[in-house]
Amino acid sequence: MMPAIPTTSNAKAVTILASIVAALILAAVCGWWGWTRGSASARNELKAEYATNLADAYREAVIKQQAEATRAGALAAELITTKRAIEAERINLRGRIVYVTRDIPADCGLPDGAVRLWNETRRLSAPGVLQAGGPGGAAGQAPSASAAEAGVQPGASIADGLANWVDYVSWCEGVVGQRNSLQELVRGWAR
Repeated sequence: MMPAIPTTSNAKAVTILASIVAALILAAVCGWWGWTRGSASARNELKAEYATNLADAYREAVIKQQAEATRAGALAAELITTKRAIEAERINLRGRIVYVTRDIPADCGLPDGAVRLWNETRRLSAPGVLQAGGPGGAAGQAPSASAAEAGVQPGASIADGLANWVDYVSWCEGVVGQRNSLQELVRGWAR
């Protein structure tokens, strides 16, 4: 059999079909090209937004860190002022001990039982302070240079006891000042 010879209407149909196929291919290519360009544009916009948000967060963190550093510096200065005031008061009180004990005979000392009670009482309010009764304190700890931590030694005078108590109270007030400053610093971090 012989192939059919295309007629004008068949040729027209083939041309229309080829045009439709070409239009579909062109539409698919244009759609793919537009989608990839739009997707890249969206990715670029997201990257730019991320970079902007990251820069803003970094700037806020730096500002907050600077504010906290300033606040910590102010707390440290306040603590130094407090410690200086405590030291000035301690020096004042120690200077007054001689005046208030001037009428007590020099050989009048604290009995050993009173010294032990004095030092034991202090330990109840400040665990970890060296125990009295021997060189170096409890459990063979090395002797401390601080009068506030050493306690009153057996045979001490009333003036020695008062001086030790003034030193101890000053030490306690210093510890309280440090604790208060640290608490305020931590409260600031929590905000």
